[in-house]
Amino acid sequence: MDLTKSNYIVTVIEMNKKISSQTHINKELVAKFRLLIKEFNINLSMSDELLMCFINARKNDLSRAVKLLNNYLRMTKNYPQFYTDMRPARVKNVLDMGIFLSSPYREKNGSRILILNLRKWDLRSCSLEDIMSAVVFCFQRMVSETETQTNGIVAIIDVKDFALQHLRQFTPPLIKVIAETVQNVFPIRLKGIHVLHEPRIVKILLTLFWPFLSNKIRNRLFFHGDSYATMHQHIDPACLPSSYNGCLKNMETMHFSNVFFEENYSKIFDCFN
Repeated sequence: MDLTKSNYIVTVIEMNKKISSQTHINKELVAKFRLLIKEFNINLSMSDELLMCFINARKNDLSRAVKLLNNYLRMTKNYPQFYTDMRPARVKNVLDMGIFLSSPYREKNGSRILILNLRKWDLRSCSLEDIMSAVVFCFQRMVSETETQTNGIVAIIDVKDFALQHLRQFTPPLIKVIAETVQNVFPIRLKGIHVLHEPRIVKILLTLFWPFLSNKIRNRLFFHGDSYATMHQHIDPACLPSSYNGCLKNMETMHFSNVFFEENYSKIFDCFN
């Protein structure tokens, strides 16, 4: 490994050590948020940790946080198959396939990196509904970290070998659910979406999603084709696998469960089950 790569990794590791110590809960904000929730007749019992997820997701703006919470509650009611009973056993098949990966290190700004490796998507054993459930499961795990609430996530979507049979899975109702989840429902800050190896057919999928995407998300959507160099302009290669010309080991070592150990997960979303 050359000196430049070594310095990259040392810097990111040190940043991770500093970020991991952040566990603050703002009791005053939580108390005000609880009063506001009562005005909206939200009677669900929620922990301070969970309320902070929604507060942090809207940068301490409590009125916006209440709206976000109401959106989440609406989705748990309308789409319980995606938002409730998120046990590991429900998504084990998808996680075992290696569709969801995560870098063990954060970006220098503290963002988590989530890789959606759709080249592993085998329609014979995994539907888009299964993937959607796994998205919610992974988001719940990631946002249980205070530093991720504050610094958000960066998503990499690898669509190499994406084909017509995959496109057909994207029905209008599911497209709407996916778009709402990443924008207006889940208490997580999505800092960027980076698409790799996109075939021409992905342009059709983008056309279907476009009307449902906010200008903010549209501006955070990047297409890199086969160029890892352009992605490195946005994401530090110290956090990326060798498969993407990064400094870390190959993608097979980055299974989501290898980074987010179940015994370390605080089950703050269980009240929605």
